[in-house]
Amino acid sequence: MNRKLQALAGLFAFLLLASGCNSGSSDPATSSATDGDQLAPQVASYDLAVGKQRFLVGLLSQDTELVGGGTVNFKFAYLGTRSEQTAGEVVAESKAAYLPIPAEAGGPEPEVPDKPSILSGTRGSGVYSTDATFDRAGFWGVVIEADVEGKGRWTGRSTFEVFDKHRFPWIGEEAPRSENLTVDSTDAPRSAIDSRARGGQDVPDPELHGMTVAASIASGKPTLLVVSTPTYCVSRFCGPITDMVQGLSKEYSNEANFVHIEVWRDFERKEVNRAAAEWAFRDDSVTEPWVFLIGADGKISGRWDNVATRREIEPALKALKAS
Repeated sequence: MNRKLQALAGLFAFLLLASGCNSGSSDPATSSATDGDQLAPQVASYDLAVGKQRFLVGLLSQDTELVGGGTVNFKFAYLGTRSEQTAGEVVAESKAAYLPIPAEAGGPEPEVPDKPSILSGTRGSGVYSTDATFDRAGFWGVVIEADVEGKGRWTGRSTFEVFDKHRFPWIGEEAPRSENLTVDSTDAPRSAIDSRARGGQDVPDPELHGMTVAASIASGKPTLLVVSTPTYCVSRFCGPITDMVQGLSKEYSNEANFVHIEVWRDFERKEVNRAAAEWAFRDDSVTEPWVFLIGADGKISGRWDNVATRREIEPALKALKAS
């Protein structure tokens, strides 16, 4: 059974609270758990654990239209565990800003409105991001409130699970010394180095495929690592994000090394590259894309899951260089 569904018994009070607040009703018992829901939020974070971290939500309308631009409000409620549910009271609020992603690899960052709006596919895609702190493991809920251009006040809600510890490499940990494939590798097809190198095509972005993570760390320089599959990416974020990292490599090659690890050694057979598995394979499944910033000391100093933008990564890269 889906982990979120296992927590439904503990969501009732939370949903009533959210619906009561959204509808203006003073009696939650008279409110339907679906009253006022014009948004269909999708929690986009891969690896949530106790502590402070980036929290991502993609917003769609009930008609599956993308909502983006401006800022929205997040309200967080702790819902309990599978065995012990809580009343689901709101315990924290924060503003979330929109992170835009180009509509296609190599495209410019799309212009987005200053206020949440219905966006067409030609204006790219993206998610809303905020820093959130979770003080305990278990199931949590988030209520999203957005003043959507031409529509008025829209709301939606979703649930998610927070673990005791991060399952993927986390900030402050020693980075895996991965021996990933490079352009010099002869024991794998070109497409295992980068999924765009199919049908005899050359491996693109040589700036990202010239060294292993292990060698990069040994060089004593910081490393910006992107783990992605530009051709087979489920979210379609991999191509634009890999291109973004490649763009940074052209400007900061003297200060840092830049590495891309392709997720799939053989996509048809669902064979994951060994190096990619160290970063992105857990519980018999792959999550992608990821971007990691590794300091000269070999420890992870920054981590961005699913959606990563230049406006987030470049300041961190500059700060690491300055230190």
